[in-house]
Amino acid sequence: MKLLSGKSIAKKILNKVSRESKKLHARGITPTLAVILVGYDPASQVYVAQKQKIAKSVGIDFLLYHLPKISQVELEQFLITLQLDPSIHGVIIQLPLPKDLSLDKSFKFISAEKDVDALTSQSKYISPTANAVIELLNFYKIDYKKQHVAIVGKGVLVGQPLKKLLDDRGAQVSVYDRTTTNLADKIILTKIIITATGTPRLIDKNFVKSGQTIIDVGSARDPKTNKVVGDVNRLQVKKIVAALTPRIGGVGPITVALLMQNVIKAAKNPT
Repeated sequence: MKLLSGKSIAKKILNKVSRESKKLHARGITPTLAVILVGYDPASQVYVAQKQKIAKSVGIDFLLYHLPKISQVELEQFLITLQLDPSIHGVIIQLPLPKDLSLDKSFKFISAEKDVDALTSQSKYISPTANAVIELLNFYKIDYKKQHVAIVGKGVLVGQPLKKLLDDRGAQVSVYDRTTTNLADKIILTKIIITATGTPRLIDKNFVKSGQTIIDVGSARDPKTNKVVGDVNRLQVKKIVAALTPRIGGVGPITVALLMQNVIKAAKNPT
């Protein structure tokens, strides 16, 4: 089985980002990313810390606004404040938001120019997570054009933008979610499975066959072990498939690198 690490891909992207960041600093422009974290979701705190570390390493200012509790109106007002600040080039809301807050309403207060996470249809950028999957497939020369690809998960971070990217590149894409009837029977027929449901170990040996490529973008805390795991039961699946992303260091590092690349693009063309 081939292990699809994304670390070398991310490193190459970040080297370019660092060079571009130095050019902006020389012009008196400090590329700046503002991140809103609401509540105390453990996984979100880890992801934000990773983004902060990478941003600092490539010369991007990272403004973290950790809001333990906030109302929808207060969040919208805060987003307006960030939107009007010309020194801030990118604004992201770390997902998931608490259930009492509306993601759709909040998105309306992030402009297309500052939506570096590409979570709205008006964004000027390509979704970092979806694009990271494409970068991974291209790097390892995994043919997906005219191939049957299954995306498991219909979310705004992965499923929706990734379907568009793959459609545009000629793949035959089917999108499912964890509630799809007879899911295993459907995805076992495909060449590539990309899963992003956040359901611990959803994809096991009954979902896969020899020769498949599995890209696991999912992440959730397993209630039985309290460990953060992916959508894939790795112990079972790795004995069968041709290629699989590692639990840590697959799509994630590329996603963060592409997010930083979008911040640089935003800093070059501020509103």
